[in-house]
Amino acid sequence: MTLDDKFFSRKFGIVQGRLTVPPEGCLQWFPQEKWREEFTSAEKLGISFIELLSERDYNSHNPVWTPSGREEIRSVAKTTQRILYSNCTDYIIDHSLLGSDAEQVKQHVREFLDASMDLGCSVAVFPLLEESNLTSESAQEYISVMQEFARQVRGSDMTICIESLMQASDLKQFLESIDDPSVKCVFDTGNRVVNHQDLASEIQLLGDWIKHFHIKDKKPTGENVLMGRGLVDFLSVFEALEDINYTGPLVFETTRGTAPLVTANYHMKTCHFLMHEASNAKSS
Repeated sequence: MTLDDKFFSRKFGIVQGRLTVPPEGCLQWFPQEKWREEFTSAEKLGISFIELLSERDYNSHNPVWTPSGREEIRSVAKTTQRILYSNCTDYIIDHSLLGSDAEQVKQHVREFLDASMDLGCSVAVFPLLEESNLTSESAQEYISVMQEFARQVRGSDMTICIESLMQASDLKQFLESIDDPSVKCVFDTGNRVVNHQDLASEIQLLGDWIKHFHIKDKKPTGENVLMGRGLVDFLSVFEALEDINYTGPLVFETTRGTAPLVTANYHMKTCHFLMHEASNAKSS
């Protein structure tokens, strides 16, 4: 494989809703009746997959929740020649996995995992943030919770990928404590950079624990901005990905800009350039 083949063969994904103009003030948003159009847009752009999104509150109109809906998702993916790779449950951001309603929340997650496996997804993203925030204090309680979910997916080809804002060293220790090959992590550049600006060192420390990768940029205020307009040093990020030989896809959880498809195309070209520069830096 030539150097050019290497970086042009990288698969890109994009979070569901980021190729559609949302209601004003909505960043993370399931595109309702327009979800099919995003698969067509992804095909036009050369984006390999849409990262499916289960919202912070249960939405019965999201096709992921019914057998007929999942069959339609498979049909649309097949028609547009897009793969079904990842599914994210934002429900746990607003509903605690450790709170008074923990059993109800866990049941929702079990159903999410069943739906994700039925779709043939390779990755289930667990954002352990806000109401389900993973911290040094809550980590011990979360070990058994994640081991339970790992048992559910065992035997499938799916990996549970935890997103957390913990220090990389603490996150690595937490993953080691779970001690299950079905549980890895997702590294989100935008979410982490506000509190941990040396992303390259974190990537190198986490190494093979990184199974999934979210691309976005943020200002110090936490505002999601175009790649290159915020705090993230993307060249050092891509150099670190070279160092750990990360070959998985890159998933855009980026701002939509003024025109979502034009912005997505810009971000893809930016990543191709940065991957080329990082590859050259390592080989020189």
